[in-house]
Amino acid sequence: MAKRRYISPDGEDITEQFLAIINSIIEEEGTDCETQIDPMRPGYGALDAVGNLYKTADVRSFERAIDFSNMVDKRIIYVGEIEGDTGASIEAMIRFWNNYDEQNGTRIEDRQPIKLYIDSPGGCLTSAFTAIDAIRLSKTPIWTVNVGCAYSAGFYILLVGHKRFAYPMSSCLYHEGSANMGGDANKFQNFADFYKIQRKMLKELVLKHTNIPEKEYDSHIKDDWWLTAQESLDLGVVDEITREFI
Repeated sequence: MAKRRYISPDGEDITEQFLAIINSIIEEEGTDCETQIDPMRPGYGALDAVGNLYKTADVRSFERAIDFSNMVDKRIIYVGEIEGDTGASIEAMIRFWNNYDEQNGTRIEDRQPIKLYIDSPGGCLTSAFTAIDAIRLSKTPIWTVNVGCAYSAGFYILLVGHKRFAYPMSSCLYHEGSANMGGDANKFQNFADFYKIQRKMLKELVLKHTNIPEKEYDSHIKDDWWLTAQESLDLGVVDEITREFI
C-alpha cells in the first residue's frame, strides 16, 4: 500500500514536514502515557486524533487516524459539543499549522487560514478558554464559521475568530452559563468567587470583540439571548453572512 501523503490547501506535498512536526510535538510532550489511538472507534474524529498526540508515540497510528478523518491537511476543524479535551485538541491543530507556516517562512499575510466550522450547543467553559487563547495567539489566520448554532461556550469561540462568518440560517446564544459543584460551604464560596472572575473575563471578551454596548450586555446577560445571523452581523458578533461555502 502506498504511503499516505499530506497535501496542503495550495497543493504542496507536506508529508515530511507534517511528520517532523508531529515527532517534535511527541518528543516535547513525552511518551509515558499508554493511551493508544483507535481511529475505528465509533465517533472518532480529527480532534480525538490530535488530542491523542500528547498521549502516544505511535506516529503510524496517528497517520491512520488522520487518514480516517482527513481534516488536518485541509486546515479544517469542526467544533461540536465542547467537552473537557476539545480545547486542547483545537489548540494542537492550530499550533501544528503555526509551526508549519513558521518552518516554511510563510509571511503572515500569505498564510492559508485555519477554518473552524462551528455547530455547537456549548459545553465546558474551561475547554473553550483553551481554544479561545489558541485562536488569539495564532499568527496564522483563524476563520470561524457558524454553520448552524454557536451557543454558550461555542458563541465565545465564534466571536474571537480573526475573520468571522455565519450561514444565513445560523443562530447564536449567549448567557452567563451555569455551574455545578459540590462540597462544603467554604468550597462553594471559593468556586463562586472564581466563577465571578470567569464571568468578568467573558464580559470583557464580548465587549472587545463585538459592538454590543455594555448597558445592553448587562441587561441581557442573565437571560438566554438568542441572535439570528442578521442580528449577529448587526451586533458585530460576525463580520459577514456568507452566501457561498467558505
